[in-house]
Amino acid sequence: MALDRRGFLRGAVGLTAAGALAGAGFTADAAERPSILTRADVQDWMSALADTTPLQRLTIPGTHDSCARIGGPWVACQDTVVDDQLAAGIRFLDVRCRAVDDAFAIHHGAFYQQLMFGDVLNSCRAFLRAHPSETVLMRVKQEYSEVPAAEFRRIFDIYLDGKGYRPLFRLDGDPPALGNARGRVVLLADSDGMPGVRYGDPQLFDIQDDYMAEPFAKWPKVAAQFRKAATEPGKLYVNYVSTAALLPPRSNADRLNPQVKDLLTGSEGHGWSGLGIVPMDFPNAFGLAETLIGHNPATA
Repeated sequence: MALDRRGFLRGAVGLTAAGALAGAGFTADAAERPSILTRADVQDWMSALADTTPLQRLTIPGTHDSCARIGGPWVACQDTVVDDQLAAGIRFLDVRCRAVDDAFAIHHGAFYQQLMFGDVLNSCRAFLRAHPSETVLMRVKQEYSEVPAAEFRRIFDIYLDGKGYRPLFRLDGDPPALGNARGRVVLLADSDGMPGVRYGDPQLFDIQDDYMAEPFAKWPKVAAQFRKAATEPGKLYVNYVSTAALLPPRSNADRLNPQVKDLLTGSEGHGWSGLGIVPMDFPNAFGLAETLIGHNPATA
């Protein structure tokens, strides 16, 4: 019987945070659409895009379970810290928070990642201060705790006002144009009652996240979502390449990530743009951030 990794994570005995705390699709030939990736340094790739570009028309490389590095092969989804992800061009972070007293501990299932929410925010703030042309989209959801939504919001507000992070965030409910998001974290709130863009709102989002499909079955869904985003623009597409089925995340990523690269650099996909948010496990080995960055609209 296949191992359900989500069930494994829920049942595992991990470190407790309390103990550790105190319009139309763009299909022109690539030769007709200049790539925005004109320099090896991808830290400022959004600087090449017009302020008027809606977030819905971007291709945004991201990481799934962005902070999950501790807990063994069935738990780890990434091999780099947030600072290094941002420096490599990642602009979507998937942040999982366990509510502990008046703080958020970062978890993957039962496994505390030796990281607090403030650590993630400090990384984003330092990066955006150094690279004010950029924005970071951040999904925030509750993980390994079951406090009511109002309590989760109360703790989040402590970070905003008690700890001084409100200026870091853009908390409006609509996806902004890039110019209105530069230098800030756009909150994609995956909890009721939170400020920010409501993650998963079907009026705003089109999400592919079949996390229990093994790679052979997952790949057609990934490819179909890319095609849909390229040809039916309007919503903010999210296309999770990651999957938790059968094998550890690294094994699944090693099967799926090369197929993404082949599609986007091949004859069908090389001219696509506006592919939305693409969260991945272990994207570094295949240079997927750089590949995805090249599928943005023409330069400003």
